[in-house]
Formats: sequence, C-alpha cells, structure tokens
Amino acid sequence: MKLEAKYSREWRDRMGIILLMIIGSSGWFFYDGLVAYPKYNESAAAYAQIVEMVKEEGVPEESVRTEAAARWEKCAAEFDADPKEPPEHPKNIAQQLQFGVGLGIFAIAFLLWVLREMRRVIRADGETFDGLTTAFPPFNGKTSVRFDSVFGIDRRKWKNKGIAVVHYKNEKGRPCRAIIDDYKYAGSEAILEKCDAVIAEKKATSAKKA
Repeated sequence: MKLEAKYSREWRDRMGIILLMIIGSSGWFFYDGLVAYPKYNESAAAYAQIVEMVKEEGVPEESVRTEAAARWEKCAAEFDADPKEPPEHPKNIAQQLQFGVGLGIFAIAFLLWVLREMRRVIRADGETFDGLTTAFPPFNGKTSVRFDSVFGIDRRKWKNKGIAVVHYKNEKGRPCRAIIDDYKYAGSEAILEKCDAVIAEKKATSAKKA
C-alpha cells in the first residue's frame, strides 16, 4: 500500500468561505469606524448643541428632550439622519477600529494556517501511516503510526464528518490515539481500510490460538 492524501477541494472551498467572512467582518468594522460612526457622531454633536440651546432658552427640564427632538426633525436631513430618532449617544469609533484590526490580524493568521495545511501531505505505506494528533486547528500535528500497532477504531464521527480515531500502541506499549480525517485529506479512507484489515487479521490469529 502506498498513499499520498492531500487537502480536499471541499475543505479548501469551506476554508475560503470562512476566510472571506472574516475579511468581510473586519472590513465592516473598519467601515463603521472610519465612515459610519464619524458621520453619526457628527449628527450626535449637532443634536447635543440643540439640547444645550433649548436648556439655555429656559425651557422646563421635563420638556427639554421633547423640544430638542422637535427641532432635530427640522435639521436631521442636513446630516442624512433619522428625524424620528435623535442621536443622543455618540458611538465608540476606537472600539470598531480595534475590532477591525483584531479580525484583520486573525484573517492573516488563518490564511497562513490554511496555506500550511494545503502543503501538508498524509502518507502511508505498507508499514506506517501519518495520523493527526488532534483535529483541532492549528494544533493538528502529524504522528507516524505502525499499522501492526493498531488495535481499535472509533467511527462515531466518520459518517457525518469523515473523522475516525485510531487506537494504537506506541513504542513503549502505551495506548495512544491518532485521527484519520478523510474530509480534509481526500483518500485517507484507504488508511482506515488497511487498519480494518490489520484488526481483522489479529482477531483471526487470536481465534486460531484459542
């Protein structure tokens, strides 16, 4: 058996969609911080001036907001704002920019991780195969597993996610786990089939000895 499994097109496309969503979210925060929020705050400053003017005119405290709102309706169009909802509270521009920068950095890190994964190849031969140490990115390193050390397979996630957990013993005889991810690395199912054959052979040998 000789196998080289690379990333699947489905996985690549899904990662591309996720990356676009992260970039889009970052862009949205930047738009709010650089365009929408400054524009809103400009109208909020104008409304605050109206409120101060109304107070200086001696309007009773309980009527200040009502009078200010009435005057705001007349000038809201100048700021392309909603005349029915006075902008009473300025919005936090710095926070939006921080979110934009944070998501931008995350997008770069995510892209680098995807490019790293796209260069990775899962290999197998007649004696060993590459198993993943974990399915959780970015800590899904590889480990070399001998086929003859495999003694069990957990397929609970295989049907829906294409992920199986192979139980094997390391060089010291300790039970370990390795992950086979056929969704991400197309063709990895052949590794699982080989593991099945090894387990079946062990069972047959044990049955003969019994």
